[in-house]
Amino acid sequence: MDELSRARAELALLEEQVQRLLKELFRVRAAAATQRAKVDELIRTRPTVFNLLPPEILLFILDLDVRAYHHPKRKYQLAGVCRRWKNIIFDSPSLWTTIHVATSASSVMTHLERSRGAPLDIVIEASLWSRSQHLALVPSLDIVGSLAHRWYKLSITGVYGFADDEEDDFSNDITRTEFIITRINHLQFPSLKYVTISHCDISLDFLSPARAPALEHLEVEESIAEHTDFPPVTALKTLDLDFYGSDMDYPFFPHLIPTQALTKLSISGELSPLPNSIHLPSLKILEISCLAKARQFINAIIAPNLERFKYTSSLSDDPPSVAMHGFRSKFTSVRHLSFCGVELHPDDVIALCEAFPGVRHVELETNVLPHFFDPELSNARTHRPIDLWTELKSLTLCGLHLKWLEPNKLSAWLFDRRALGLRKLHVKLERPSELSGPAPWTDFEFPWLYEVLKEYCILELVNFPLTLPKMYLYMPGNSRLRVHSSHLTTALMDDIAAAFLAGDIGHS
Repeated sequence: MDELSRARAELALLEEQVQRLLKELFRVRAAAATQRAKVDELIRTRPTVFNLLPPEILLFILDLDVRAYHHPKRKYQLAGVCRRWKNIIFDSPSLWTTIHVATSASSVMTHLERSRGAPLDIVIEASLWSRSQHLALVPSLDIVGSLAHRWYKLSITGVYGFADDEEDDFSNDITRTEFIITRINHLQFPSLKYVTISHCDISLDFLSPARAPALEHLEVEESIAEHTDFPPVTALKTLDLDFYGSDMDYPFFPHLIPTQALTKLSISGELSPLPNSIHLPSLKILEISCLAKARQFINAIIAPNLERFKYTSSLSDDPPSVAMHGFRSKFTSVRHLSFCGVELHPDDVIALCEAFPGVRHVELETNVLPHFFDPELSNARTHRPIDLWTELKSLTLCGLHLKWLEPNKLSAWLFDRRALGLRKLHVKLERPSELSGPAPWTDFEFPWLYEVLKEYCILELVNFPLTLPKMYLYMPGNSRLRVHSSHLTTALMDDIAAAFLAGDIGHS
């Protein structure tokens, strides 16, 4: 065979191989297309990771969203996401127990039907109401009123009703709260446990033990004391009272509610009780906020078992030095003290330390802390005012402002505690939650403060990103460090990963 014949034979073989390879290519392409379509179909029909959650966990998440959104239409929006969500929402009575009376009667009936006899949370809220708009509530109110035995919570909130029709006389118009309470005052509420009322200035007969024997928690907002007639709610455990516009000579409190069973009291407004007139033998928690005559009220309180005291005085006529002076015997049982949001002057610090001798857990604004270490403010018994708190175990510093923190004084005090053989103090530093990114006025100075504090206390950080410049999260083996994030996202894990990659997190 000559050379030409050999070349032609070899070409023929190659062309046959090309044909075979082309056929194989077409076959592989077809198989790949089929497989791709199969993968796409599996992806399309596969449940999302969220929908792989057990029904009870998914229901819990949906319930949190519905309650946070505070709108009756939210359930329908979520039900439109997918069939599974729709089935869970429509078949879960707990999602239908909150009844917004201001909605249509048909919506109220739908909620009642789907709640299947579960205890009800009745919400009556609106903005401005005239007399004609009051009457629009009657159908829905009568529907839920017929099921008063199922009421578990009641919230009546809003503002005064204004007449918006020319024929309506504003001076004769009644408040929405008065209109609602008048409609329900004759009903019986055997299961009612929580009540919130705003702009109340009439009799609350429906809260009497005969009408609401299970009532334990009452919140009254923006009400006039001398115009509000309280029944003797003997089983009440928590009470939140906000009174305004009252006669300062009106000694209202002892005549409002028997307080034998009360364990928590939150009070604000304009009040004027008589000295030693408020006996609270079971009270554990007292919160005073924006109270006009704070000293007069504190002088009226007798609470031998008080454990927690929280004070905010932004609108008070009495500074803490006046409000707390001379009341050491009243607060010997207090173990938790909070004065966050209160501006304290040197005289206030002395009064505060002397009034709460047995306190163990304290919350303060960072900017007032230097006063507690000032030896010039102390007395012969201690070197610093803060040393009057001999049983102190933890200190929480709110609204971190490092330029006022003066870490030398803080660390010197912590060092002296150790030298005296006292156990390490638990110090919590709370960075403002609204600061999602770096804050140069704090974050770039914090690593230095951190290095000082970690040796002398058990340090807890709240809302601090782990990627602060030159931040070395190293603690000795016998120490503890806790870091909290206020956002349940992957950001915290990203911070940790970035810190490790950058070598900013040490190992003990």
